[in-house]
Amino acid sequence: MSRHLGNELTGTLLSLLDGTDLPGRMGKAVLITTVDAQGWAHPALLSYGEVVAIDARRLRLATYRASRTSNNLLRSGHLTLCLIEAGMAYYIKTRVLQHQASPDLPGLERFETTVEEVLEDQAREDLEPGARIVHGIEFEDPRPAPERLSAWTATLKALRS
Repeated sequence: MSRHLGNELTGTLLSLLDGTDLPGRMGKAVLITTVDAQGWAHPALLSYGEVVAIDARRLRLATYRASRTSNNLLRSGHLTLCLIEAGMAYYIKTRVLQHQASPDLPGLERFETTVEEVLEDQAREDLEPGARIVHGIEFEDPRPAPERLSAWTATLKALRS
């Protein structure tokens, strides 16, 4: 059951999204959803190297310029981020604005979001005793870890500027 936490990122969410523990976030993905032109939810995945918290109310992210995700963000201005990992699930509903393009992010669109609502989802003990999330969304990347970290670090630097 989801519980409303307000319109600011919690300390837990800030630490997940501040970009300081990129090695610890390797192989973990953030599920995002936009709204397509027909009103359907459009899911996509971002790495933790493509989204960064600027402060408790603002996030910046990078998506491929020619993607449906970017087109949906530009058209609708709405984005929900789903951070799901062992023992936790958070949904962050945001309003989106296109952010100034960066020459350091060729082929990528930059967006800045404002947090509108934060929800925490946990099983209800009275309905689902002992139920818990054991894994989040994970992926493999064939690039060597130092190469991935370098690319993520460069992307987050460009998003912060």
